[in-house]
Amino acid sequence: MGVVTKIKQFVGDEGELYECRNCGEKFNHEPEACSTCGSTEIAHYEF
Repeated sequence: MGVVTKIKQFVGDEGELYECRNCGEKFNHEPEACSTCGSTEIAHYEF
């Protein structure tokens, strides 16, 4: 299974992904801070 396929499975129909720039934790909505490491540096991707 390729990377794009895995991302699409996580993202679903929404076509957006949020990811912590510090630890890589992924979210399907934009958090104020990462629940894993507390970083506020959150990347936003649209597919």
